[in-house]
Amino acid sequence: MVDFTRQLGNESGIQLNPLQDESELAEASNEDQVYAVTGRFLRGPIDRPFVVTRGNFKRRLGAGEPMRVNELNETYVQVYESLQKGAKAVVVQRLADAASAKIGWILASVDGTGITFSETDQVDALAGNAVGLGDETTLVGAEAASDYLLAIKHLECFNDGIVVSIHADENAVDGSLEDNDVLTIRLKDKDGGQLYEFTGSLNPESVDDYGNTNYLPDVVATSTDMVEIMIGVTGATAVVASTSDAYGYGDSGAQNWVTSDVLKTFTEGGTTYAADDYQRVASKLEQTKLNYGFLASGGSQNTTLLTALMGVSYQRNVQFRLDIPGNLTPADAITFFSELNAYASVTNHLIHAFWCPVKSLDPSGVNPKGYFGTAALNIAMACQRNSVTNAYGFAAKNYPVAGSDFPVSRSGMTQVYVPSDRELSQMAKAGINPVVFETYSSGSKCVFRDSLTASTGNSLKKLIAVADMSAFIDNQVVRYGKEALQKPMAVSISLMKDFLRDLFEAAENSGWMVPSEDPEMDGKSFSFDIQANANKPYDALDYTYRIRYDGTNRQSFVTQTLTR
Repeated sequence: MVDFTRQLGNESGIQLNPLQDESELAEASNEDQVYAVTGRFLRGPIDRPFVVTRGNFKRRLGAGEPMRVNELNETYVQVYESLQKGAKAVVVQRLADAASAKIGWILASVDGTGITFSETDQVDALAGNAVGLGDETTLVGAEAASDYLLAIKHLECFNDGIVVSIHADENAVDGSLEDNDVLTIRLKDKDGGQLYEFTGSLNPESVDDYGNTNYLPDVVATSTDMVEIMIGVTGATAVVASTSDAYGYGDSGAQNWVTSDVLKTFTEGGTTYAADDYQRVASKLEQTKLNYGFLASGGSQNTTLLTALMGVSYQRNVQFRLDIPGNLTPADAITFFSELNAYASVTNHLIHAFWCPVKSLDPSGVNPKGYFGTAALNIAMACQRNSVTNAYGFAAKNYPVAGSDFPVSRSGMTQVYVPSDRELSQMAKAGINPVVFETYSSGSKCVFRDSLTASTGNSLKKLIAVADMSAFIDNQVVRYGKEALQKPMAVSISLMKDFLRDLFEAAENSGWMVPSEDPEMDGKSFSFDIQANANKPYDALDYTYRIRYDGTNRQSFVTQTLTR
């Protein structure tokens, strides 16, 4: 007998209320170990960002192509290297020419005792801003296809094609083998790596043992949104015949599978992209629900794309680290960066430029020795640093990824251009960080020589470490602030006061902050205020906080004095 009730009426008894949890803390996020990039690749959906990790890199992006074929292929090199050097994952948005990218279907048709495969006419891949949206007609030679078993559309858009295999298990009825409406489909890449496997029925009324639909298109739709399947047969023909080469087992006891050749149903089209293409991919990265803490240029030199990515940096409050071509002279590098007008951005402290006049062997092994950007590598090192946190859950973001502790380790490195002191000064004034060889007590290393943002002037905003810390603090505040929405004003104020106090004290104890010299701060490293908005006191709160971050030692002046 139960000793309590969950809801008492008028009767005598004990009401046990649900457990009240006041122990919840803000969850730590690993987005500061993830970055986003857009670039040209041979695989991957072209209508949405997707996640690439070290484990699925080759399966998601395919093989790399040499930069001598297309300089856009540098992004592949940078993504590969960054995943080896510390990035937990990369959010990739693939570039595509909306005017010429095409996609089609794979048709599987019954031919005697076998199954044959063919490809339909291809249509605009980005119709409706989604891959193949609305394209539900299968045309071959401009004529509607007929008498096909099923049609498959692979929305991951592999330039190098896929392979399809079909099998139906034996269907024993009263001791004899009967035709089977349930079949298994496998999709593999051209190298034999399995992409997907689905088992379902050709009968739309079929259900499994639990009463759930077992219709093959429904099974596919439940499993992934990267594959679509249409069934082209009905009634008695919606089966794999017991005499089919795809049915049952062979004489050796192995399953019978019918397998296609490599089928290419996606055409990339051109690699000369319009301004709308760059704006589209930037918009996708801005709007995606996938979280990331950095944005990389991937070595792109297109000013339209770089400007669009600066806009993404502003909208998502993430740091944008970009490459200036290493084959440029310092003067040309300054001109390149100046033309982007990053200095005019409201969030110019989030924009960080790197110039590496060093040739090396390709980390991915695809290209010969050449210039490869280091912005994504710098992000990867920051991701590695951020993976280690203290007791407060804070990473050492007050240590910029620069100097002796963060050497660039590539094979066959040769510095082609050695900038003079005057050129180094000019680049620092322009907010450009050289990546060159320096001599330390521990020896010579290729390092990120500086850690400056695109913010000009003598303020904390010019330091990458401060941009890193402040972006983290802002993101923590706004996310917890959303938790405090739709609550009574007094409750929200109380929640936010406790949160901000704990957050700033943890940052201070982690070495992020130092006492301020501002008289209004009274020797404290932070202060904050939460109050109702003067014009909308019933439903709006104003959060303000002042922080004195610790700076970075960029310049040291040494004097030796001889005494008698």
